[in-house]
Amino acid sequence: MIFLALSTGLRCSELVGLFIEDVWPFSEVSRILTVPKRIGKNNKKRDIPLNHETRIVLSHFIEMKSIRNQFTNSDSFLFVSHHSKKPLSSRDFQRIVHDLSVKSIGRSISPHTLRHTYATRMLKHTNIRVIQELLGHAFLNTTQIYTHPDTNDFTNAADNFKLPDTKK
Repeated sequence: MIFLALSTGLRCSELVGLFIEDVWPFSEVSRILTVPKRIGKNNKKRDIPLNHETRIVLSHFIEMKSIRNQFTNSDSFLFVSHHSKKPLSSRDFQRIVHDLSVKSIGRSISPHTLRHTYATRMLKHTNIRVIQELLGHAFLNTTQIYTHPDTNDFTNAADNFKLPDTKK
């Protein structure tokens, strides 16, 4: 669940609202994750490409759950509680992220931090307009708040900058 959040930038409510059919529409993990209007912010749909590693992890996750008969049909929620078998809530996911972050890095982070991390990591590979669309932001200035360039980013930008060759 955390892996999917980090590799897609999904909002907490979108992540917990996913059905199996949203990621496994034709008995395989889709190349594009379509965030349906029913869970998208402001009832907006958006498409998020899934990289190869994410598709493999999702495929293994779904196969494992299927073997254990934890999915009843394609409109079952992707993430359910092990105890109650009910869909996880946003609050459940917040608790999971909090508990695991305290254990692994010694401090609490939120699911929203994972979204910021996704945006910052994506900035190293694409431009901010693409990130804006992937995050589903209406305004570019919102996306700018999510990205946190560091000194290495500035150095890499300077190192990769070249003036056009004017010799002819």
